[in-house]
Amino acid sequence: MQATGEQHVSNEQLQSLSGPELGRLLQAIEGLSTEQLNWASGYLAGISAGGHPARPVSTARQSAQVTILYASQTGNARSVAQRLADAAAASGIESRLLSAHEFKARRIADERLLILVVSTQGEGEVPENAESLYNYLTGRKPPDLSKLEFAVFGLGDSSYTHFCKAGVDFDQALEKLGGRRILERLDADVDFDSDFSVWLPNALQVLENRQPARQAVVLPLTPRQSVTQYNRDKPYPASLIENRRLTTDQALTDVHHLVLEIDPAAISYQAGDSLGVWFRNDPAQVDEILGLLALDGNTHVRLGDKSLSLSEALLEKRELSLLHPKVVSGWARHTDSGSLDKQLADKNELRRFAAERRFIDLIEAFPGRIEAQQLVDLLGPLQPRLYSIASSPAEYADEIHLTVSALQYEAHGRRHRGAASAYLSERLKPDDNLDVYVVDNDSFRLPDDPSTPVIMIGAGTGIAPFRSFLQQRASQENPGRNWLIFGNRHFHDDFLYQTDWIEHRRSGVLEKVSVAFSRDSEQRNYVQDRLFDEGPAVLEWLAQGAHIYVCGAIDMEKGVAESLQRIAIEYAGKTRLEAEEFYQNLRHQKRYLRDVY
Repeated sequence: MQATGEQHVSNEQLQSLSGPELGRLLQAIEGLSTEQLNWASGYLAGISAGGHPARPVSTARQSAQVTILYASQTGNARSVAQRLADAAAASGIESRLLSAHEFKARRIADERLLILVVSTQGEGEVPENAESLYNYLTGRKPPDLSKLEFAVFGLGDSSYTHFCKAGVDFDQALEKLGGRRILERLDADVDFDSDFSVWLPNALQVLENRQPARQAVVLPLTPRQSVTQYNRDKPYPASLIENRRLTTDQALTDVHHLVLEIDPAAISYQAGDSLGVWFRNDPAQVDEILGLLALDGNTHVRLGDKSLSLSEALLEKRELSLLHPKVVSGWARHTDSGSLDKQLADKNELRRFAAERRFIDLIEAFPGRIEAQQLVDLLGPLQPRLYSIASSPAEYADEIHLTVSALQYEAHGRRHRGAASAYLSERLKPDDNLDVYVVDNDSFRLPDDPSTPVIMIGAGTGIAPFRSFLQQRASQENPGRNWLIFGNRHFHDDFLYQTDWIEHRRSGVLEKVSVAFSRDSEQRNYVQDRLFDEGPAVLEWLAQGAHIYVCGAIDMEKGVAESLQRIAIEYAGKTRLEAEEFYQNLRHQKRYLRDVY
């Protein structure tokens, strides 16, 4: 060691871990604090130096950079991509991590190593933030990718017909254009953590094999800097400070406004983002399941390397409200009833059967016997729920607001409640902590130019991001024109955030408000109908460069898209083909943006 504070590291000293070895190391250090990681790093470096004190040493090398792209609406793809990037860095592999929205599609031919992590949305569609890339790859003048090596990690839910279709489509497109596949495509199901843990060591080994030979390097002895990041795997404990009902007691839907307190130095968000929420299942339902299965909730079970009680596992770790076809198939092996055979024989029937039921419906209709450990192994992992953020950091830097509709419905002889929505609206109390993480939504952002006109179309709780948008616009100098089109059942019972819109109208931030309350007249009127009625004004705003934003149910958005094309035909004299092109041009120009579910 020299007096300059640097270490000369030989080629032999830079022998990196293999993919499997690195996988074991990452499992060993999972959950350690920053201080513990720093101590372990110094300790291992000390051993390497023959017992003498040493600073942390990182493996550095001349490398072939790998580009890791992620594309999803839920944040799962980003979580997987981030974990891959972290593991690559730990193995000395240089990488850059980008969302598909940030990636310049026309530069893809310059890439040499590409890993794409992509989820599937809607009816087998690619995510919004990957549309530009996919359209370029499948367009009339696609690039030559003969110098590209690639791999695709697909995310999906096998309970849907088009399982991982976006991953399949990207994988085929990249190969068709000359790209060389370095790993077989992985189609990961809802429980993607287990798939990722198997895939990661292989991916790292393949990437390591493509790195140039190591060279001796000089490592400066600088303290390790670490910034805590909160995400799906390491959520932030937000505190509930307000929970108030937005709808009247007579409303068919119980909608609540929640205010969560955050530390803006620890977790940040932008207008348009969503919040991932980890919740607890209903204790009463857990008790009923235990009773139906004659199981003791105090029995200890294992999930991974952790031991916990069966009750705790069902409350916090296992999915009870979203019934997966795999669970139905698995339960059939624990029941003597042959009546499940009909549902198992046809995949489409199995999907329909599972989609209409919860686990408690299944075990009540088809009784059986199962051991505690078998039960937690059968059930899938609890999945977080996403909610559009209803506040802007420009007005509430230390708060995040949510708009939560408490789902309730009758089915199979019992009254069901939304697993997450009931927890948030009923069981979560002021000062309780809620584990959350921000899901960036770069494909649903306000225009960079604040003077650009904006048309916002939302139904029900789809109004949430537009509350955020208008708070953001109110904070800007000389904001452009803003038009809100909102729909719900009844004016008196369901006009969400009415006082907010009145205040924005008074201040001049909100120029125009159009409403559609479907149950207040004999002829039902929805937001897509209201949009069509305003056809001439819509065309005027679009001529001024307006951007259109749509949030709500996917069927509603389809109606809005159809109304836009009808407007082009009725009020602009376009043919059906020209109207379709008019709509597609708005999408390609990023002037028609969706956040649908």
